Amino acid sequence: MLIKVLRDIKTVHAAREFVKNELGLKFIESPPFDLKGALADSSSTIPIIFVLSPGADPIAYLNQLAVQSNMKERMKAISLGQGQGVIAERLIDEGQKSGNWVCLQNCHLSASWMPELEKIQEKQNENEISPDYRLWLTSTPSKDFPVPVLQNGIKITNEPPKGLKANLKRTFQDISEQEYESCKKPKEYKKLLFALAYFHAAILERRKYGAIGWNVQYQWMNSDLETSKRQLLMYLDEQDEVPYISLNYIVASVNYGGRVTDDKDIRLINAMLKKYFTPDVMNDNYKLSKLETYYAPPESGLGEVKAYINSLPLE
Repeated sequence: MLIKVLRDIKTVHAAREFVKNELGLKFIESPPFDLKGALADSSSTIPIIFVLSPGADPIAYLNQLAVQSNMKERMKAISLGQGQGVIAERLIDEGQKSGNWVCLQNCHLSASWMPELEKIQEKQNENEISPDYRLWLTSTPSKDFPVPVLQNGIKITNEPPKGLKANLKRTFQDISEQEYESCKKPKEYKKLLFALAYFHAAILERRKYGAIGWNVQYQWMNSDLETSKRQLLMYLDEQDEVPYISLNYIVASVNYGGRVTDDKDIRLINAMLKKYFTPDVMNDNYKLSKLETYYAPPESGLGEVKAYINSLPLE
């Protein structure tokens, strides 16, 4: 209360420090996205609902879970919209009988079909449904989404992490040991992969500064990062030298830059990536910012990189 009166702008930071000191760090850091836990809590009659937020796309996580659960071939997905309701009904009917997973994306775009979805959910009989069947729904917050379905379902949201540390942590949490060690140029790949993750975190963090960060608020997503990661691996494996010019162009101007419309923002995003995708990043003492804290760690195992990220300041 004293800080609120004296330094209003510091209130949130002070509250976070207070909670950390009194209760512990785990109460101020977001828990990892646990889709497997949500699946374990669900049943064939309880839908799992992704509440979509800008910059977060859960479908990649769902595909990953389907592979881990041996359901990849039995997962049927459809993006709802005009005329897709009939197809969705057929997929649900087949899924309930054969035990498929059914994913209906963007329910908010099919407001007229939502009453039908409510009827389907109300009529379902657990004894007539395969125990393997699951219904996955994605929607932005919408007044058209049926309340009974919402109340019965398991709600999940996957907001973009706040802060460089949280963002880097999320990126490397989604990278497997096999993926991390898969490149023919291990040092170059590990250094540039960290630089890419830092670039992704930095451009997302700039958004909180309004027009000082970007002239337009862009909704970059995990899919932009995933595409860039795959292309980085491909370019390093297929070419004798590291193609810095090509990588700078395809990541800054195509993958992320495809969403950028303002000419000053285009200059900025290109200038930012050039600081990270540079031969200098191969030096262990090369700093990614003016602060001593941030650098691409020396070539090492995935565990060491995660330990370095955990050592970074929260803000």
